[in-house]
Amino acid sequence: MDVPEGRRPSLEHDDPPAASRRTSSILNPLSAVRDAMRRISSTERFPAASPARLIQNSNYGNLSEVPTNGGSDDAGMVTVDLNAPSTSRRVSRVRKSTAISPDQIRLEISQRAEELRTQGLSNPAFAEEEYDQDGQLADRMAPLPHFPSRDGAVAWRSQKISVGYDPRDVTPSAINYDDDGIRPTLDDLRRDLAAHGEDSVRQTGNERKLKRGTLGWIRGVWLWSVLNLWGVMLFLRIAWMNAQAGMGLFLVIVLMGTVIAVLTSLSTSAISTNGEVGLGGTYYMISRSLGPQFGAAIGVIFSIANAISVSLNIQGFADTVQGLLEDAHLSPFTTSALNDIRVISVVTLVLLTGFTFFGMEIASRLQLLFFTILMASIFNIVIGSIIPPNEEAQAKGFVGYSNALFRENFKPAFQDDANGRNSFMSVFGVFFPSVTGILAGTSITGDLKDPSGAIPKGTMTAIFFTSVSYIVIGWTTASVTLRHASGSVADLRAGNLTACHHDPYWAHDLSTLPDVCGKPDSPADCPCSYGSINFMEIMEIVGHFRPIILAGIFSATLSTALGCINFAPKIFQALCRDKIFPFIHIFGHGYTKNDEPYRAYALVMIIAVIFLMPSDLNFISNIVSNCFLMTYTLVNYATFDASYSNAPGWRPTFKYYNKWLSLATALACFVIMFALDWKSAVIVVGISVVLWLYVYYKNPNVNWGTSAQANTYKSALNDMHRLQRIEDHVKNYRPQVLVLTGLPCVRPALVYFANSITHGTGLLICGHVLVGESVKQRSVMASESYKWLRRRKLRAFYDYVAANSTAEGIRALIQTSGLGKLKPNILMMGFHRSWYNWSEVAMEEYTSALNEALDAKMGIALLYAKEGFDITTVVNFEKLVEDNTHEGNDQLKSAASADHVVPLELKPIEDPEVQARVRLAELFETGKKKHIVGEIHVWWLYDDGGLTLLIPHLLNRQSPWDKCKLKIFILAGQDPVAAKKEMLSLLEKFRIKADEVIPVDMEQPPGREQTQWFDRLIGGLREDGPTRNRKVSGLGVIRESEVREFGERTSKQIRLRELLLEHSSKSALTVVTMPLPKTNQSAIFYMASLHALTSDMPATLLIRGTQENVLTYYC
Repeated sequence: MDVPEGRRPSLEHDDPPAASRRTSSILNPLSAVRDAMRRISSTERFPAASPARLIQNSNYGNLSEVPTNGGSDDAGMVTVDLNAPSTSRRVSRVRKSTAISPDQIRLEISQRAEELRTQGLSNPAFAEEEYDQDGQLADRMAPLPHFPSRDGAVAWRSQKISVGYDPRDVTPSAINYDDDGIRPTLDDLRRDLAAHGEDSVRQTGNERKLKRGTLGWIRGVWLWSVLNLWGVMLFLRIAWMNAQAGMGLFLVIVLMGTVIAVLTSLSTSAISTNGEVGLGGTYYMISRSLGPQFGAAIGVIFSIANAISVSLNIQGFADTVQGLLEDAHLSPFTTSALNDIRVISVVTLVLLTGFTFFGMEIASRLQLLFFTILMASIFNIVIGSIIPPNEEAQAKGFVGYSNALFRENFKPAFQDDANGRNSFMSVFGVFFPSVTGILAGTSITGDLKDPSGAIPKGTMTAIFFTSVSYIVIGWTTASVTLRHASGSVADLRAGNLTACHHDPYWAHDLSTLPDVCGKPDSPADCPCSYGSINFMEIMEIVGHFRPIILAGIFSATLSTALGCINFAPKIFQALCRDKIFPFIHIFGHGYTKNDEPYRAYALVMIIAVIFLMPSDLNFISNIVSNCFLMTYTLVNYATFDASYSNAPGWRPTFKYYNKWLSLATALACFVIMFALDWKSAVIVVGISVVLWLYVYYKNPNVNWGTSAQANTYKSALNDMHRLQRIEDHVKNYRPQVLVLTGLPCVRPALVYFANSITHGTGLLICGHVLVGESVKQRSVMASESYKWLRRRKLRAFYDYVAANSTAEGIRALIQTSGLGKLKPNILMMGFHRSWYNWSEVAMEEYTSALNEALDAKMGIALLYAKEGFDITTVVNFEKLVEDNTHEGNDQLKSAASADHVVPLELKPIEDPEVQARVRLAELFETGKKKHIVGEIHVWWLYDDGGLTLLIPHLLNRQSPWDKCKLKIFILAGQDPVAAKKEMLSLLEKFRIKADEVIPVDMEQPPGREQTQWFDRLIGGLREDGPTRNRKVSGLGVIRESEVREFGERTSKQIRLRELLLEHSSKSALTVVTMPLPKTNQSAIFYMASLHALTSDMPATLLIRGTQENVLTYYC
């Protein structure tokens, strides 16, 4: 059917609004055809560049996509859902620049319908489109949901709609794991599609997409690593190292550095292939493996190391330039040659930094040019060593190959210089910066196309390639040069070339000459100014064509400096963006589309200039070596730690590593730090420790899934298994409290008091029972509750259950809370003065909770405070949470909201009662310097195993109760003096110090006043009472039979009330042995008896043990 141009639906919406995000109802195929299509294919695709040609396979309805232009589907795609209900089909458009008209789609569908008719399929019923009054296609059902891609476009290509269980299910795709907002939630899938319509479409937030670069493993990793490994030492120090250590030990030095580099690269490859590596390279890997503490320390150290390495290489370049200027009599152009080097270095630094503004693509091309020059320089040295030298070159120490020279230079000849005594380790320290380029590839992960694949291949091949080149260049140079030479052609002709330094192989006739040069006290006019140990530019003489060698020196130094200038700012940028350290986030800002950290570039320049001022390569190299060694230590340890944790998330695709070898390499790197230069090692380690401690105590709110977290779980699990094998013993008894608080922030005083008992050394669980529908955002409630606990430094757990009743929920908590031996052994609840306002059901549930605990062999504790505990009315809920944990002050309610969140702070308080509860919470809060002054009275009247005595003793050990006196009240019996003496003896055996023991007489009958008070309390609740304010039922009234049955017991409780009011009405805390509930005693009568022990009293703890010992006086 033809559609008016203005009424045709557009397929070109880049990101249509929710209201118009409806797809077209275009065709209604036969039910048989629809079923066949559903079995075979879920979607049908048409390239948008031109109409697609649909071909029919052997199965009915299988439509294959065949682009008529031979192109790929990159031009755009239209997706037709073949599994929509028969009343509707829809076509969705993926946002692309090329469009396909609805008429073309309609034509293809009509052709396909005709083909189906010719196959004998009856009753084709393709419906016409229906348009609403606005000219838009009208759907006959709610649209299928779509899930936005990271840039806001509909991601039908990545998020194919499945037809297996639910049309909103998505097939496995990488984007689901890259962005949590893409995959539909359980609530989305469980909701009725037609009922919710557009509500099923979920929008993602503003997620930053990691834009990958275009560099492969050769240009992105291998080339940068090779050029960084070919640093300033390649032409300026290789000959000197051979002269000092000899060819044999030089080989050992190179192999040592290679082994460390290879083993560290194995560890780096393992980490880098365990998922995608984000921006920041080495910092990112360590911080996400070991946590922010190690990551922050190494991020700073590694950034500084790269910044100093810039100084090291530019210094080498400036030395060479200054030497050329001096040869041309153009230096010094300032006050001294040293200042010339500084000026050249700073100018070079500014120019190199300018190159970084063009991005990594231009820098990589420049590095390719440097590599070509360096390869030409290496070949030039090899070729030059073969060509016989002239007299001038021989006078400067280049004498060509000979067996005698090889044997002499193979042995070490360490000599002192201005930096002090040289040794194997000092030479190794000079060489080691040459192998620090192995992390070059990891430092520019944001510019790599495939970091996980490129880093292992590029790094390992670069190490072997450069190690071979160092050995070749070093041995070639050492085989043709003397250690010492005067530089005079006349001395060469006279045979006195090495007379400046005694050499038995080259001056046999001069063996009587004193060996005076090369010593700390050598004369100023000593002629030993040439030779490999004195003349650092000896390779310029060995090379066949000197300009190529000079170009090689410039390329080696500038390429490495350029790399470090790129690496250091980007590493530091990633560190700043994590906002672990304050005040440095400004350096994380990026500019241009390439996100260049210009501010970090400026900071690196300042650091580089500072280290350019000493103008001493050996001094700078020691600092660089230890910074990189510290980085290597943590990289290797990170691999060991991640592998040792056996976490399911540790799945590196690179398998050629060993966790124990990584640990050994980490230890070796740490030892080498101090062997090289213990002073700089102490500085580097000290800075790292300070940074680690800062981040540790700051405890940034990040969750990176580190190996430390995995090890914590592993350690806890192993400890739980070990604990399970340990037999219970009274000496190891610890109170493990399940306190029914609801949300912890709602009853803080109750939480604080329970924490005073466990005080971080025992298990504390805050139980929350919600009656009614389960809160769907349970994880949010738990997360916010733990935040509240952590802010108050409370070592407690939060456990939540949803149940049909409070009793059922408490029963579930008692049975399921804890794990193994870490299960609660005490149930604590609050006891409220308004219990008589409860319903019969609430009262029965309260007493049944006590019985459930006793049945589970748990002690029970009820805390009473006249102020109460609930501060719900002043808690600043973002959305009100119905707190249904029963504490005795309100009825149970049902919460149906799915958007519950947990409060963080308090609202302004106007209610005096709530103000009193808040003050009580502040009084009970642990960890404060303030203390409660007063007395703790313990009424240990009946032996329950010692729990009544142990709990106040534990309270008395910690703040805020540690300043209180402890008084023990006991039954006097027939002989009060003997009873007191026996109790003092028992306390001494228990090693519990009491300030006073007071016997009391419980045998006397209660006075008339308190008896009448209790009669008034229960008068209106009795079965035959004059006032009937409750329904007559087994739960709602106190039966006369139980009044008679428990008359004697009630009389003693009234007598105990008299004694409590007499002795403990002014105490800070009163602890009383709780009477147990009886099976034939009504809940209301039992609550009345508890009320008699707490009414008109200060804070009172009613407690009862399990009749099993929790105290012992045996060793």
